[in-house]
Amino acid sequence: MTIAVESMVPQYVWTANNALAFTPRNMPPAAYPILLHLLGRQAPGGRCVATQDAIAEFVGLSRSMATRGLQHLGFAQMVWKVGNGVYQISPLIAGYHTPADQLAAIGMMEDDDRFDHPDFQERYELRVAQYDKERQEKAARRQRPTEPIDLASRRKRR
Repeated sequence: MTIAVESMVPQYVWTANNALAFTPRNMPPAAYPILLHLLGRQAPGGRCVATQDAIAEFVGLSRSMATRGLQHLGFAQMVWKVGNGVYQISPLIAGYHTPADQLAAIGMMEDDDRFDHPDFQERYELRVAQYDKERQEKAARRQRPTEPIDLASRRKRR
């Protein structure tokens, strides 16, 4: 029996290793090992298939800490959640087969998705503040007392 060697050869990708140069100040410490883990397991183009549980286990964090780290990577526009267990690394730091492939992907990016922007830190802080405000509003709505239901008026009359 022969084993196909080609299927076992990993796909090597080219990337500009400047990811940590652009990380925003005040990002939670859990975000850094998560980012490095995703960079190491990405497919060409920056697509990563991994559940939050698997990421948390690999980097040695609780699931809630991994979730928080992934959220902040999203606020920083470095990693986007595409679907359940699927993440996309920004073309600015993702790996590609060639530098030309990466430059083409960067050229197609919207300005708001770039984290090499001069007001990057302010954009990050604004996204974090908006998220915190939404969370506080949801918590306040949950704490609001509900009006009692008038069961007598809802009964069917026979």
